[in-house]
Amino acid sequence: MPIGLFTPVSYLTTYALASGISPAYSYQLLAILNAGSVLGRWLPGYVSDHLGRFNTMLFTVTLCVASTLALWLPARGGVGLTTAYAAVFGFASGSNISLTPICVGQLCETRSFGRYYASCYTVVSFSSLTGLPIAGALIRAAGGEYWGLIVFTGVCYVAALACFAAVRVMRCGWDPRVVW
Repeated sequence: MPIGLFTPVSYLTTYALASGISPAYSYQLLAILNAGSVLGRWLPGYVSDHLGRFNTMLFTVTLCVASTLALWLPARGGVGLTTAYAAVFGFASGSNISLTPICVGQLCETRSFGRYYASCYTVVSFSSLTGLPIAGALIRAAGGEYWGLIVFTGVCYVAALACFAAVRVMRCGWDPRVVW
């Protein structure tokens, strides 16, 4: 997931600048994304107490996919869609940071949490390390266009969605009414 998370955070401003959005507003997009993330760290956590942690995570990761492919990809530098993307993606991705440790903790006993958490973020560290150079190479390969980076972000979130869904199905089955 961080491979998809850090790419928009790192490249949204340069995308806006390359698309002709004013420099002042291009830098404000990151503040809009972060403001959405503040609410996205709190509200999904509260909702997850009632709907289940994995269920909430599945919803927010789906929202990351949808916002990336339905707002950012067709934005083509439009201020309205780019701003909407920053706000919606910021909200949805905020839960990636706050709910992931909770979901990891739900998979193990308390005494094993440190081992599970460390293992999870050891794997995550490799995607965090490689994601940004891959995204930059995709921009270069597309002749300075950002569509490859945007599709890459969407595909990374689709893979994250598949992983969370697989764990949920393995633990509690296909019934979406199960709070887990």
